[in-house]
Amino acid sequence: MATLRDVAREAGVLANSLRSSAAETAWEKSPGHPVTHADLAVNTFIARRLGAARPGYGWLSEETVDDFANRSQRRVWVVDPIDGTRAYMRAGDPYWCVGIAVVEAGEVLAGVIYAPDFDHLYEARRGGGAYLNGDPIFVSSQASDAGCRMIATESMIRHESWPERWPDMTIADPKPNATLLRLALVASGAWDATLALFHKFDWDLAPGSILVHEAGGMASTHIGEPYQFNRSAPAQRSLIAAGKRLHPLLRRRTQHVVLPDPNEGAPHTKAQPRPESTAMGETPTPTKQLLHIVIGGELKDVTEVEFEDLSKIDFVGAFPNYAAAYDAWKAAAQRTVDNAEMRYFILHAHKLLDPETGSQHHV
Repeated sequence: MATLRDVAREAGVLANSLRSSAAETAWEKSPGHPVTHADLAVNTFIARRLGAARPGYGWLSEETVDDFANRSQRRVWVVDPIDGTRAYMRAGDPYWCVGIAVVEAGEVLAGVIYAPDFDHLYEARRGGGAYLNGDPIFVSSQASDAGCRMIATESMIRHESWPERWPDMTIADPKPNATLLRLALVASGAWDATLALFHKFDWDLAPGSILVHEAGGMASTHIGEPYQFNRSAPAQRSLIAAGKRLHPLLRRRTQHVVLPDPNEGAPHTKAQPRPESTAMGETPTPTKQLLHIVIGGELKDVTEVEFEDLSKIDFVGAFPNYAAAYDAWKAAAQRTVDNAEMRYFILHAHKLLDPETGSQHHV
């Protein structure tokens, strides 16, 4: 825990020192998914510090190209060097943080979240409670979804397609950009719950999920699955975090929404070159090109597949494998998460039609 605290604070200081020039040095590693020189510098700093402290641990980070060999060890660091890059790039927006966790056998052993603009250091270890700047924290005692304080996309909550309308709630405005901070705010009781009905990566969740659990709450997918981290695809289908009495009420309202598990059909991860040795876009492409199409559109009913208006379908692109399609899906989904009128999907082509004969080519 001492190592986690020190590294998180030092990483936050480094990020703050680089912040003034972050917007000028930003680029998109995929559409709608910005990264800055600071993200990479902080990532390198954390990797060096943690690698020196625990050389036998594995490594999984948002800003390091995933290499399964790097995370096949018994214990693995899971890192988001700057969660909330958009907030970090905006002057005066405090909702960004540094997140670090250590995972063993799919479960988080310990985690820290440091929010430099607030000087808030959240920490938790399994069985040891949750703390903010050294003081114990607990989730709220809210026991009803009516009147709860929710961190979520308001247009999603207010959408007319819900089978049962949501009750009046206080929705966070502005919504903190960093998912880890949303979890920390739930763990501390500052907010009652947070909800995200789209995929989240392990680094978005691991440090915050143990905070919520050790603060007396629950963090899971929207259908109640406990998180298993460091799977073949290091991602989860969704997020609900709240106190133990509120969590099942939110799960009841959302469990009919069909969202795929990112690991369903995902190939076992193979080692890829690290970004230090290979530039973006130069990684090898699999020889078998299977068609994955990423599109977006507003559904008539969140439980079905019929779109409101086919003329407004957003075609993101066609991709040769699930991993590439998933990256494109995530970037597109993040780009519109604040209005949520358009959702994005991955279509996998199992058969093709010959336009002249109508015969089917099975894949």
